[in-house]
Amino acid sequence: MAKSKQKKISQKQLALAAAQKRVRQIERWHKILAPKLPHIDPHDLDLIIAGMLKTPKERTQVLFLKKREDGRYVF
Repeated sequence: MAKSKQKKISQKQLALAAAQKRVRQIERWHKILAPKLPHIDPHDLDLIIAGMLKTPKERTQVLFLKKREDGRYVF
């Protein structure tokens, strides 16, 4: 049981490290592009950059939900 808990912690650490790397990439590209694109809102630019940095697999992992009249959700 202790090993599975240790694996979960290391998986969390890996996920955190990957997220921090993605943030650094976004910040780097933001610093490069923001002066060249002053008409784009900084937050919007971050969203555009984040979308461009995603792998093709990550780009397809989108879930669209719509609430039906009977209260259930469909996608």
